[in-house]
Amino acid sequence: MPSEIAFRPLNRPLPDIAVINNNDGSWRLKSRTPIGDIETNIASYYRRAANEFPDRPYLVRCSPDDKWAEFSYRDILQQAERISSYLLSRGYGPDKQVMILSGNSFAHAALKLAGVQAGIPVTAVSPSYSLLGSDFSKLQYAVELTTPGMIFADDGNLYAAALSSLDLDDIDVVTVSGEIHGGRRYEELLGPIDRTAVDAAYDAVTGETLAMILFTSGSTGLPKAVPNTHRMLCAAQKTLELIGEPADPVNDPARILCWLPWHHTYGGTVNFFTIARQCGTLYMDDGKPVPGLFERTIENLGRVQPSRFSTVPAAYSYLADRLEQDDDLARKFFGSVRLCQYGGAALSQEMFERMQQLSIRHTGLRTAFGTGWGSTETTGSGTAVHWNTERVGLIGLPTPGVEVKILPVGEKLEIRIKGPNVLTGYYKRPDLTAQYFDDEGYYCIGDAVRWVDPENPAAGMIFDGRVAEDFKLLNGTWVSTGPLRLELIDALDPLVRDIVIAGHNRDEIGILILLTEAVQKRLAATDAVSEDGKKIVDAILIKAVQEKLDVYNQENSAPSRRVGRALVMAAPLSVDKNEITDKQYINQGAVLANRADLVEELYRVQGADGILLLR
Repeated sequence: MPSEIAFRPLNRPLPDIAVINNNDGSWRLKSRTPIGDIETNIASYYRRAANEFPDRPYLVRCSPDDKWAEFSYRDILQQAERISSYLLSRGYGPDKQVMILSGNSFAHAALKLAGVQAGIPVTAVSPSYSLLGSDFSKLQYAVELTTPGMIFADDGNLYAAALSSLDLDDIDVVTVSGEIHGGRRYEELLGPIDRTAVDAAYDAVTGETLAMILFTSGSTGLPKAVPNTHRMLCAAQKTLELIGEPADPVNDPARILCWLPWHHTYGGTVNFFTIARQCGTLYMDDGKPVPGLFERTIENLGRVQPSRFSTVPAAYSYLADRLEQDDDLARKFFGSVRLCQYGGAALSQEMFERMQQLSIRHTGLRTAFGTGWGSTETTGSGTAVHWNTERVGLIGLPTPGVEVKILPVGEKLEIRIKGPNVLTGYYKRPDLTAQYFDDEGYYCIGDAVRWVDPENPAAGMIFDGRVAEDFKLLNGTWVSTGPLRLELIDALDPLVRDIVIAGHNRDEIGILILLTEAVQKRLAATDAVSEDGKKIVDAILIKAVQEKLDVYNQENSAPSRRVGRALVMAAPLSVDKNEITDKQYINQGAVLANRADLVEELYRVQGADGILLLR
């Protein structure tokens, strides 16, 4: 790609980072930009937006219909204050909380804001806790830990089995439709506003008031409950404001199209509150980056023309395929989007360059791609890339208010974090708090980084996988799975969506391949699947994969990088078995554990259909 082609102008400040090299071999990095004053109550952003732009849509629900339902800032604040009045009159507060089982909706948004603004903690749990499987153990654990006074489910029929698994004697069940299970309808919460009570509760909120509880994915064991205080949420918004483009809510209000669920930190804290801070509009995408659903996202993109497109890396694979085929959509997309963002996993260099070629074709300029690093425990913020760069895989540098510590752990550099946006302990789990915090108060997330320039840490950091994710081959060679995964995705483009890497205590690296949606569609009409339904055996595809891996191996002969064998998975990844999260992130460990028989076949069988043995 010609480096002389400029990026579209990006009005964001450059980082100003202080680097402290400690005597023990560790580093500390923090921004010299002070975070300054932050709001006390995260709901202040909604009150301001409702005052300045009462009729502007806050939420728009996308659908196949021509008429999309809108929920204005006046609407959400009025409904929230009615619900706050209801909750306060019935003794809800820090010790009597609200739990939301169902997905994104107008009622979900109003109930969430009603609790948060009045100092009543709100816990939104993944719908998969209620709708997948039959033992409901994660849901039961969440209820036992948080002891909610109310459980909300949009559809009482859809959540009937989950609700019947709970002891609801002291819990008020609220539904919008379907059976009410001895509870009440959502409309009953929308009584008169008690202005005195609501304002008093709002004013009583402090930075340490608990606003929300979010649960981690629980990919190994039961999920961890992460308390989000108002201080954490407001600090996250302030640090994002300080590194972002100045908002122009009058002349150019922000528009984002987002499918991310609100029970996860990026959808439910970053996007949910950022769009209110910017007095913009969040379009609730009814699509998703999975086969059969991304078509809705494509249709919505053409209609919304968002100013910022933020999603997981998997979505860019689907998007690039479509933009390369549809010039009109590509012109609309790159004509409106000022910033593309990705998070949760690294974007491959090949995908980045495909998107830039499209941007150049339709605008004459390259488009900025931003990313960062954070987690549920850091309210989705921590480090960020807020400058133009031709590299992907970076996680940037600490944002204002944030401090990171980098220290050697074996052959890795571990990153730890603290700041006003970071939790100080897990909810009602002092044992977990002791496990995940060091003696200086840094949260130990377990991620590893590399320096962009080892001689200049202020040049930024590159994500380097998990500290405990790497493994040794039988000959003692370490395999660094994070960088290897991205290199293999690039090498197998455009066939592959993702890679799962095996080889622990084996002679050589083996990989399990997940195909892109486009390739899966091409194979749908063929006899492509093995008799057991686990592998793709289509000869043409297998040959194409083999050729690409042969080229890769010619340039990567070291045992830590060379792929010795491969297969293409046929069975879809399972949310129920923690192989893939609601946000479409792949859990490598869970895939290897759940498909242990496939891994054994990969290493045991010589020359069987679908098993590639590489030179």
